[in-house]
Amino acid sequence: MRKLSNTFKVLAVGAFVLSSCSNQEPDLLTVRHFHLQDVDPVDDKSEMARGDQLYRLRGAVTMEERKARLGHYYTVSWQNDQVGGGDLEVVMDYQQAATASKIIRMSRTVPGEEESGRVEFKIAGEDYRVGGRVLAWRVQLRRGAKVLAEEHSYLWKDQADSGRQEG
Repeated sequence: MRKLSNTFKVLAVGAFVLSSCSNQEPDLLTVRHFHLQDVDPVDDKSEMARGDQLYRLRGAVTMEERKARLGHYYTVSWQNDQVGGGDLEVVMDYQQAATASKIIRMSRTVPGEEESGRVEFKIAGEDYRVGGRVLAWRVQLRRGAKVLAEEHSYLWKDQADSGRQEG
Protein backbone atom coordinates (compact mmCIF):
# COMPACT_ATOMS: atom_id res chain seq x y z
CA MET A 1 0.00 0.00 0.00
CA ARG A 2 2.83 2.36 0.88
CA LYS A 3 4.52 1.65 -2.46
CA LEU A 4 1.29 2.50 -4.28
CA SER A 5 1.02 5.79 -2.36
CA ASN A 6 4.59 6.81 -3.32
CA THR A 7 3.93 5.91 -6.95
CA PHE A 8 0.81 8.05 -6.92
CA LYS A 9 2.76 11.01 -5.49
CA VAL A 10 5.45 10.70 -8.16
CA LEU A 11 2.83 10.55 -10.92
CA ALA A 12 0.96 13.54 -9.48
CA VAL A 13 4.13 15.66 -9.31
CA GLY A 14 5.09 14.58 -12.85
CA ALA A 15 1.65 15.50 -14.19
CA PHE A 16 1.84 18.90 -12.49
CA VAL A 17 5.27 19.63 -13.98
CA LEU A 18 4.17 18.59 -17.47
CA SER A 19 0.95 20.59 -17.32
CA SER A 20 2.78 23.72 -16.18
CA CYS A 21 5.14 23.42 -19.15
CA SER A 22 2.32 22.95 -21.64
CA ASN A 23 0.61 26.21 -20.61
CA GLN A 24 3.39 28.30 -22.10
CA GLU A 25 2.27 30.02 -25.28
CA PRO A 26 4.57 29.64 -28.27
CA ASP A 27 6.48 32.70 -29.40
CA LEU A 28 4.65 34.24 -32.33
CA LEU A 29 7.82 36.00 -33.45
CA THR A 30 11.53 35.32 -33.02
CA VAL A 31 14.36 37.27 -34.60
CA ARG A 32 17.87 35.97 -35.22
CA HIS A 33 20.45 38.61 -36.16
CA PHE A 34 23.82 38.07 -37.84
CA HIS A 35 26.30 40.84 -38.68
CA LEU A 36 28.71 39.87 -41.45
CA GLN A 37 31.47 42.41 -40.96
CA ASP A 38 34.51 40.75 -42.53
CA VAL A 39 35.21 38.56 -45.55
CA ASP A 40 38.19 36.91 -43.85
CA PRO A 41 37.33 33.65 -42.08
CA VAL A 42 36.44 34.02 -38.41
CA ASP A 43 38.24 32.10 -35.69
CA ASP A 44 37.96 28.31 -36.05
CA LYS A 45 36.96 28.06 -32.37
CA SER A 46 33.71 29.88 -33.08
CA GLU A 47 31.97 27.23 -35.18
CA MET A 48 28.52 28.88 -35.18
CA ALA A 49 29.84 32.25 -36.34
CA ARG A 50 32.03 30.57 -38.95
CA GLY A 51 29.05 28.58 -40.24
CA ASP A 52 26.94 31.74 -40.54
CA GLN A 53 29.77 33.53 -42.32
CA LEU A 54 30.31 30.70 -44.81
CA TYR A 55 26.55 30.47 -45.44
CA ARG A 56 26.31 34.18 -46.24
CA LEU A 57 29.42 34.13 -48.46
CA ARG A 58 28.57 30.98 -50.44
CA GLY A 59 28.76 31.53 -54.18
CA ALA A 60 30.71 34.79 -53.86
CA VAL A 61 33.94 34.13 -55.76
CA THR A 62 35.66 37.48 -56.23
CA MET A 63 36.62 39.85 -53.44
CA GLU A 64 34.14 42.38 -54.87
CA GLU A 65 31.30 39.83 -54.61
CA ARG A 66 32.33 38.94 -51.06
CA LYS A 67 32.42 42.59 -49.96
CA ALA A 68 28.95 43.12 -51.46
CA ARG A 69 27.65 40.52 -48.98
CA LEU A 70 28.84 42.46 -45.91
CA GLY A 71 25.98 43.71 -43.75
CA HIS A 72 23.22 42.78 -41.32
CA TYR A 73 20.97 39.74 -41.78
CA TYR A 74 17.76 39.26 -39.79
CA THR A 75 16.01 35.90 -39.95
CA VAL A 76 12.46 36.23 -38.62
CA SER A 77 10.47 33.12 -37.68
CA TRP A 78 6.75 33.62 -37.16
CA GLN A 79 3.74 31.58 -36.01
CA ASN A 80 0.16 32.21 -37.13
CA ASP A 81 -2.18 31.63 -34.19
CA GLN A 82 -5.30 32.30 -36.31
CA VAL A 83 -4.89 30.41 -39.58
CA GLY A 84 -7.28 31.80 -42.19
CA GLY A 85 -7.82 35.03 -40.28
CA GLY A 86 -6.33 37.20 -43.01
CA ASP A 87 -2.89 37.87 -44.43
CA LEU A 88 0.00 38.63 -42.10
CA GLU A 89 2.66 41.26 -42.55
CA VAL A 90 6.16 41.07 -41.09
CA VAL A 91 7.46 44.64 -40.75
CA MET A 92 11.01 45.69 -39.94
CA ASP A 93 11.89 49.27 -38.98
CA TYR A 94 15.53 50.20 -38.45
CA GLN A 95 18.00 53.06 -38.11
CA GLN A 96 21.51 53.12 -39.51
CA ALA A 97 24.62 55.00 -38.42
CA ALA A 98 24.69 57.35 -41.43
CA THR A 99 20.94 58.02 -41.58
CA ALA A 100 20.73 59.66 -38.15
CA SER A 101 17.19 59.45 -36.78
CA LYS A 102 15.53 58.45 -40.07
CA ILE A 103 13.56 55.21 -39.72
CA ILE A 104 13.68 52.90 -42.72
CA ARG A 105 10.98 50.26 -43.21
CA MET A 106 10.93 46.92 -45.01
CA SER A 107 8.01 44.51 -45.02
CA ARG A 108 6.93 41.11 -46.31
CA THR A 109 3.35 39.91 -46.70
CA VAL A 110 2.61 36.25 -46.00
CA PRO A 111 -0.64 34.37 -46.72
CA GLY A 112 -2.95 33.97 -43.74
CA GLU A 113 -3.39 30.25 -44.53
CA GLU A 114 0.20 29.44 -43.53
CA GLU A 115 0.73 28.22 -39.95
CA SER A 116 4.34 29.33 -39.65
CA GLY A 117 7.24 30.48 -41.71
CA ARG A 118 10.46 32.37 -42.00
CA VAL A 119 11.41 35.57 -43.79
CA GLU A 120 14.75 37.31 -44.07
CA PHE A 121 15.59 40.98 -44.09
CA LYS A 122 19.05 42.05 -45.12
CA ILE A 123 20.82 45.35 -45.07
CA ALA A 124 23.84 44.53 -47.22
CA GLY A 125 25.75 45.71 -50.26
CA GLU A 126 25.19 49.34 -51.21
CA ASP A 127 22.62 49.91 -48.43
CA TYR A 128 25.17 48.80 -45.83
CA ARG A 129 28.13 50.58 -47.44
CA VAL A 130 26.31 53.93 -47.66
CA GLY A 131 24.08 53.74 -44.57
CA GLY A 132 26.52 52.05 -42.21
CA ARG A 133 25.75 49.56 -39.49
CA VAL A 134 22.29 49.13 -38.04
CA LEU A 135 22.04 50.88 -34.66
CA ALA A 136 18.46 50.01 -33.66
CA TRP A 137 15.69 47.84 -35.08
CA ARG A 138 12.15 46.64 -34.47
CA VAL A 139 10.27 43.72 -36.08
CA GLN A 140 6.49 43.41 -35.83
CA LEU A 141 4.03 40.72 -36.87
CA ARG A 142 0.78 42.37 -37.96
CA ARG A 143 -2.65 41.41 -39.18
CA GLY A 144 -4.15 44.54 -40.70
CA ALA A 145 -3.51 47.41 -38.30
CA LYS A 146 -3.24 45.11 -35.26
CA VAL A 147 0.25 44.30 -33.93
CA LEU A 148 0.28 40.62 -32.90
CA ALA A 149 3.89 40.41 -31.71
CA GLU A 150 7.00 42.57 -31.57
CA GLU A 151 10.72 42.11 -31.00
CA HIS A 152 13.21 44.97 -30.89
CA SER A 153 16.81 45.77 -30.12
CA TYR A 154 17.86 47.25 -26.82
CA LEU A 155 18.44 50.66 -28.39
CA TRP A 156 15.07 50.86 -30.16
CA LYS A 157 12.82 53.67 -28.96
CA ASP A 158 9.24 54.08 -30.13
CA GLN A 159 9.21 57.18 -32.27
CA ALA A 160 6.77 59.05 -34.45
CA ASP A 161 6.38 57.64 -37.93
CA SER A 162 7.27 61.00 -39.46
CA GLY A 163 10.87 60.02 -40.16
CA ARG A 164 10.06 56.70 -41.82
CA GLN A 165 11.19 55.90 -45.32
CA GLU A 166 9.98 52.83 -47.21
CA GLY A 167 12.94 50.66 -48.20
